[in-house]
Amino acid sequence: MIDVHTLYLVGLISQATFALTLMLLAWSDRRTRGTPWLAGACALQFAWTASRATWGSQVSRLSEALSACLLLLLFYSVYVGFRWFAKQRGIESRRELLLAGGAIALVLAASLVNGELAVDIGRCIGLGIGANAVTMLWRCRVKGLKATARACAIVLAMAMLIIVVNMFARLPMEAWLINFPESGFVVVMRAITITLVTLLSFSFVAIFVGETNRRLQEDTRTDSLTKLRNRRAMEEVAIREVWQAVRKQTSLALLMLDLDHFKDLNDTWGHALGDRALRVVGSVLQREMSPRELTARMGGEEFAVLLPGCGLEDAGIVAERLRVSIEKLRLHETENSASMTVSIGVSVLRDGEHSWTEMLCRADDALYRAKRNGRNQVMLCAIGASPISGELVKDKPTWRSRYSVPKQML
Repeated sequence: MIDVHTLYLVGLISQATFALTLMLLAWSDRRTRGTPWLAGACALQFAWTASRATWGSQVSRLSEALSACLLLLLFYSVYVGFRWFAKQRGIESRRELLLAGGAIALVLAASLVNGELAVDIGRCIGLGIGANAVTMLWRCRVKGLKATARACAIVLAMAMLIIVVNMFARLPMEAWLINFPESGFVVVMRAITITLVTLLSFSFVAIFVGETNRRLQEDTRTDSLTKLRNRRAMEEVAIREVWQAVRKQTSLALLMLDLDHFKDLNDTWGHALGDRALRVVGSVLQREMSPRELTARMGGEEFAVLLPGCGLEDAGIVAERLRVSIEKLRLHETENSASMTVSIGVSVLRDGEHSWTEMLCRADDALYRAKRNGRNQVMLCAIGASPISGELVKDKPTWRSRYSVPKQML
């Protein structure tokens, strides 16, 4: 026979340990904003379990209602905490808080009529919140966190299943007390419940670790100044896009951008304004390009844009749009304002190529020819190519229509 006292003690110790661990993790990493909610959920688990022994045989309507409220708050904390990880956002409006407060008020009001009814209402509302959390975790689309989120969803669903079993078996609150008659069903249910509660607490730590690893990997692939991809990340996605272009026989274009006279800008206005110029150019690229079009800061004042499904002519039109947008920018410093221009080289993936290296070299060559030709222009990588002029851009009704243009290979 399982030692009930040992099970109960192990459950309390594990819940207290996980609550303390998550509190320390939340304090050490303020960016992971879902961790305090999960730490609060662990604390509520501890309070919910301990309250049953504290009340002992003095079970009343109020104690049953308070226990149901603790369970409801527990599921709400779990839901909000997991949402910070699965959707990267928390409470969106005061409406959610009002609904949670209304649910607690409903449980307390029901306790005035029937304590058992209050417990059932609290359990049902908590299960509804938990079901939303399970669905959200299972549909998690955060890259690098999907597997962990689904494992958490399974553990949470199993914990909810135990609550459903308790409801249908009409297992009273006294079943959690040490002095309750140790029937086989009660002991087994207690053992399973404590195990699942421990696994649920462990899943809180697991999703924190998964989010931390995901963020570290993202940081190593993101330029800290412009928040664009860095060169390493660009090389990774370029290899994938080249493979896709070769497999599907579609076009792939590359733009290489370089700010003109950037050293003079730094020397004249200072490095602070130079950094601001890089951030502004990065924001222009993020604004003008769709998520399918990949942008990166390759280093210094050089940027790259990868255009899947885009031919040479349309890539030149996109480049000219970017050049004009950057030329119109004005950076204000005290009473003066600084402007900047950009030179752009354009190339496409050729037939028979399986690497982006050659395409990158041709785009760099076109960029340097644009620099030598007077800067502030777009140069196509083609024999006898001339700079793109504004007249060519005016002939196009919209540059977003470029995906309908047939593939062009050099």
